[in-house]
Amino acid sequence: MGALTIAFDITIVGVLALPWIILVIHLFFSEGEYRLPAILDWVKDQEQPVAAVLLFAMTYTLGSAVSRIAFDFFNDDDLQHEFFAHQLRLGVTEDRIHTSVYCNHKDDESLVQWKKGDDSVKAKVYTLKKQGEDLCDQILSWWVLAGNEQQEDYLNGTAKDLFGLQENQLLLKGEDDTLRLRQLHDQVMVLRGAAFNGLIAFSLCLFALGAKIRRAGANPWLRWSLVPVPVVYVIVAGFAILNHFKERSPSEPPYMEFTLAFLGVAGAWLIWKRPQELSEGAQRRHILANDSNGTYWRKERWGLWSGLAFLLMFAAALGWWSTETFYTQQVIYSYDSQAMTVQGTSDTK
Repeated sequence: MGALTIAFDITIVGVLALPWIILVIHLFFSEGEYRLPAILDWVKDQEQPVAAVLLFAMTYTLGSAVSRIAFDFFNDDDLQHEFFAHQLRLGVTEDRIHTSVYCNHKDDESLVQWKKGDDSVKAKVYTLKKQGEDLCDQILSWWVLAGNEQQEDYLNGTAKDLFGLQENQLLLKGEDDTLRLRQLHDQVMVLRGAAFNGLIAFSLCLFALGAKIRRAGANPWLRWSLVPVPVVYVIVAGFAILNHFKERSPSEPPYMEFTLAFLGVAGAWLIWKRPQELSEGAQRRHILANDSNGTYWRKERWGLWSGLAFLLMFAAALGWWSTETFYTQQVIYSYDSQAMTVQGTSDTK
């Protein structure tokens, strides 16, 4: 049953990725867009089990890739740069959220505890309390004093290990005992994937808006307002790549850095270099579609789509943040309840 639940969550993430896949085809492969109806008709003509298997295989494969990249994207601390003895960074990552929850409860002896004989958790609790004395206040900050990076990495690593030990001990119990935790875990996965898909969709819509404005013949200031946007993506990706290979081994793939760099290059091509002339085959298809000059993509309301994609991305990101916090709290509460039950049974004996 658990495997089916995971497959279902990954499939949802894959389905949520389909809108930006269609956007990619719409913006970068105009000839391929007119083949989509024929492909969908072919799928419909297949027997229902065959069509269901094909759709499931496509969405599950896509969802698996997106879920893995989204996990790294929202837990990557390579987005940082030092300015004026301070560090500007991406403050909210999965590990930092876990650390902040443990920091909020580290002084509560009745809450952060361990089961009798669980020496691994006991050691991590002691280490966390010692390391967090001076660093807990800045865990989720986006602007911090430079110089404490290594100590904070140790603190985040300790909280990550402690969370992993407690979470795995709980999830190894029967499904009925951990149903609430599994539901929250599924929500985290879906919301994280939705936020990542929203980011991709928002970026593509923003690039399309810039390309439309640049070719619309508007006033010069407006025409060039969105031209530098792809450069921002590339610069951010460059800083992240430098930090990634400075602090990590080459065996760790730079998923976030690749995503940002790829988006920047795609946006630069769309805004700066997108060809005006289409091939003869594409022109014939546009004529059939009552779009003889091939400007169909410029008629879309890209400003509206960009705003909508941003709102959905922002809402999903906030939902992931709050759910991740709540999930970490539930892991702590559930483990502590189990610890108190074990200790109470031991005392009774």
